[in-house]
Amino acid sequence: MLDRLKGQLLTVGILIAILLAYVLPYLGATGGPLKTEITTKVAIAIIFFLQGLTLNTRKLLISVTQWRLHIFCQSSIFLISPVLMLLMVLLLGRWIPANLQPGLLFLSILPSAVFSSTVFTANSGGDAGVALFNATLSNVIGVILTPLWRLAMFANANDKFPPIDSLPAKIAFFILLPLVIGQFGRTIIKYGLVNYWGPAIKRTNNGMILFAVFAAFCDSFSQEVWAKFPFSSILLAIIYSTIFLGLLSSLVRTPSRLASYSLSQRIAVFFCSSQKTLAAGVPIAAVVFAGQSGNLAQGPILIPLMIYHAQQLVLAGLISGSLLDRKRQLT
Repeated sequence: MLDRLKGQLLTVGILIAILLAYVLPYLGATGGPLKTEITTKVAIAIIFFLQGLTLNTRKLLISVTQWRLHIFCQSSIFLISPVLMLLMVLLLGRWIPANLQPGLLFLSILPSAVFSSTVFTANSGGDAGVALFNATLSNVIGVILTPLWRLAMFANANDKFPPIDSLPAKIAFFILLPLVIGQFGRTIIKYGLVNYWGPAIKRTNNGMILFAVFAAFCDSFSQEVWAKFPFSSILLAIIYSTIFLGLLSSLVRTPSRLASYSLSQRIAVFFCSSQKTLAAGVPIAAVVFAGQSGNLAQGPILIPLMIYHAQQLVLAGLISGSLLDRKRQLT
């Protein structure tokens, strides 16, 4: 029982972080005392520096060359996910309020969450190199594919695209650069020493995740995004995003198993395909729905993403321990 509880400490921490954000939203909001507009970026950079320090360079290079796996993963993110949500809206549309449908559709066309996909993959014993490559790639090509999906789904919305250079530049500076520095540091620091500090590195990574979750929800609570939505709509958003998360998670697991990918690869594909980015989702929504009102206003659009963001983190925390145990049993 105690071991099982220890395995869910990250999940408990995520729930506590969300609760603290609700109670003290000013503390972690943009412009607040913690200066999260800066410190969150630092936290993400620390995560990927430590990932670079612990990632096996040879395995990382091998993972880049596995193009069939990458095609499958990107198809899961930008094809299976949107088609699944379109089918849900088509079949259940009469029971999904009109103010929820655009937000649910927008959620389905977003790229993967880079830092949580990579960290949860690593924590679960998966191939962190595959996760990092695919999550990063999805954010780069998502700058094009997400607006294209938006144009297809919302034909009456203004035809605006996010700036092509902003997102890749941020990814390069806050993710790829720290990763490269970490890989370089790995050549200096003895491998045994890196392994020795493994538990401390994992705790630091988890701490950075909790800080990022706290900051994200502080912003949403301080901007009163939730207050503008009826309670009944929020409840339905929770229900439908839960259904979507469950179906998407099942859909991406089955084909990857049939394709005879290793367990490490399947873990990476699972997290990359099911995790949706809040960090890129908010600025993309701000651009592609700029000037919209009613159901296409940014507030209602982001509600399902905010809910899904919490749900995906809780699910990842719940299953990461069991995935790691299974991986250890096979090795």
